[in-house]
Amino acid sequence: MSEKPRALGVVRLSVGNENQTGEETQRTRISKRADAEDMELVDFAVDIDVSASISPWMRPSLGDWLNNKRDQFDHIVILKIDRIARSVRHLSDIIEWCEANGKGLISCEEGFDLSKPWGKTIAKILAVVAEAELDVIKARNKASRETMRKTGRWPGGLVPFGRRAVKGQDGFTLELDPEYGPILIEMIRRFVEKPSFSAVAEWLNDEGVPTAQDIARIRAAAGESTTRLAAPKPRGSRWTATTVQAVLTSRSLLGEYVRANGNVVHNDDGSPVMRSEPVLNEQEWTKLSVAVASVKYKKQKGSTSPTVGVTFCLPCGSPIYYVKGNPAKSQRERYRCHGNKSQGIKACPKQTFWAEDLYPWLESALLGEIGHLERMESTTTIDGSRAARLAVIDGKMNQLLKELQQDELSAVAYASQVSSLAQEREKVTSQDGPKPVTVWTGTGESYAEWWRRSSIDERREFLKKHNVRAYFRTDVLAIDPGGLIDNLRAQGTQWWDMRPKRSQVMEPIEPVRGFEDAPAEKPPTLTGAAYEIVSPWEEFEVERARDQAGAVSQS
Repeated sequence: MSEKPRALGVVRLSVGNENQTGEETQRTRISKRADAEDMELVDFAVDIDVSASISPWMRPSLGDWLNNKRDQFDHIVILKIDRIARSVRHLSDIIEWCEANGKGLISCEEGFDLSKPWGKTIAKILAVVAEAELDVIKARNKASRETMRKTGRWPGGLVPFGRRAVKGQDGFTLELDPEYGPILIEMIRRFVEKPSFSAVAEWLNDEGVPTAQDIARIRAAAGESTTRLAAPKPRGSRWTATTVQAVLTSRSLLGEYVRANGNVVHNDDGSPVMRSEPVLNEQEWTKLSVAVASVKYKKQKGSTSPTVGVTFCLPCGSPIYYVKGNPAKSQRERYRCHGNKSQGIKACPKQTFWAEDLYPWLESALLGEIGHLERMESTTTIDGSRAARLAVIDGKMNQLLKELQQDELSAVAYASQVSSLAQEREKVTSQDGPKPVTVWTGTGESYAEWWRRSSIDERREFLKKHNVRAYFRTDVLAIDPGGLIDNLRAQGTQWWDMRPKRSQVMEPIEPVRGFEDAPAEKPPTLTGAAYEIVSPWEEFEVERARDQAGAVSQS
């Protein structure tokens, strides 16, 4: 029985064979690639007169292999990307299927191989390449919009609040709306008089003024607008400080053409493209800008979780989020599991923790194990010449991405060039030579000392940087120390010479001898990590009560 990797060749021809690479040519090229990779070509999945729009799992021949014969091959070999998929969705699905089933995906023409280390980099590019068939349509739409841009015409989309699209001989332009234009002007007057985005939002809601999105929906329902929105019916959306801020800081108030990302479009001579009747002149805009600069809307303090990215639900692994309290309704600040809708994970019932308990619990467990140790910082060095070559390659990749985003490079050309660079990068990183060296340097203070002088945000970022994760269940907390374990080892810390604590289940650096000289077994981990810090709720509760009693007696 051959020990070579098994390859399945995939051949597809669309309905009508004109301007396509023929079946025999595809077979020949695939066979040569399999030979070059020292693979055993077990068979071909051949689908003739099959459109690329059909899912790979629904194709007569390929679908049979994917659904019923997945154990008979190790790699899929194709002539080029569009022979297996041309839509982003289908291409993403086949990549995920290959990764889940341990299959490689090799393209003869594009030169990528998902079984190789750089395959994941190429996989990120595939979705872009799969949309290459839309280039012609995009180019045509872009040319049309460019023409409208140069003439100051309105190309369509959501009309800015207080304006309306009016059709003329040369297309649509924007002008001040007779109904909502005066409200826009009053918004500006009120804000300049008393700079407060929230106050303006409250006034708009009290007056029952609809948002720009709801105005578009109202007019579309009345046949007065062709703006297409996901939800065709008005939602009764309320104004917020954020939406008011977006209106009052947009240069579209000067009549300028502003893209969705906030950038102003300019003519060839550098002057801004004008596509609507100005609401403000330059002097009025300057006055409004000064008022905006005097007050910037920020989220209320405490509205962001102080442990986001650090705390997780132990039963399901989903993040635990902070929920603000409401004293007026006797609601306490708390954390709770929200599940993960994108992955079909429902929120865990009864996974709710009071804020006054969760954060102190995390502090106690973490600092109880490492608080007395010196906080150290790490620096990683690698061979200088190799680092320089990698920096050059990464720079080229970033430049290609910018050119693609600016439509200066086609998706196909981008994929081809980045594929070559990715292969070159793999060669550089796989070359023999000095390995990366991590050096830990002492800071002169303990973790506990640093923790006391740092802010909550600084602590959170520090824990995230070192990939420390805290998994909570109502009866137990398990902390994966992440990269901090390297710091502990750098200090020569061993399991038995750290502060004794029953909750500690750190992996020992050397075997630990127990009674009768028998090796002490490391308790099983709760999170699946190699080492954890575990703190039962009952133990923390006892410690906290003891500390509080001690504080009272000292006072």
